[in-house]
Amino acid sequence: MKDSLSYKDSIETERLILFPYTLENLALFNSDLARFEETYGVVYRGEELDHLLTGFLKRLEEEIASDPDHYLYFTEFLLVLKENWHVIGSIDYKYVPRDGVTEVGYGMNPAYTGHGYMTEALTAFLDFGKKLGITKVLADTLPDNLKSQNVLKRCGFRFLREDGNLWWEKEL
Repeated sequence: MKDSLSYKDSIETERLILFPYTLENLALFNSDLARFEETYGVVYRGEELDHLLTGFLKRLEEEIASDPDHYLYFTEFLLVLKENWHVIGSIDYKYVPRDGVTEVGYGMNPAYTGHGYMTEALTAFLDFGKKLGITKVLADTLPDNLKSQNVLKRCGFRFLREDGNLWWEKEL
């Protein structure tokens, strides 16, 4: 059922499909990962499903239910490799824009780093955000997360400030 990944709000790049969680598919993911994989023809190889991530995804399900009109601004988009239909990570805007400004976050299974996937995903995601009316995107990284900092630099973010984390911004 890989055709179901071409959901109307999916974003396609050369090597990836960015597939958004909706209330329905996130509820399925949260309750029965094996059935989610079977339904969508994917294999989950994304970020570790530890208690922090699973707790976040359960809260995200509640947030989508409470604000379905704006879910694209804060839902997770799964990064799906077209070559093998593996889910390798995710990307999201963290909140509905305020005066056109929001924040981006992303994560990936370390086994898939170093291939340009996140740069490809973030580039497409920023274009998508611009179409949604976002005018500026913020991002933060830990000071020692050089891989993430390099992704931001390759995507045109400029360093903004340090407050324990490093903050970046990009005008769209």
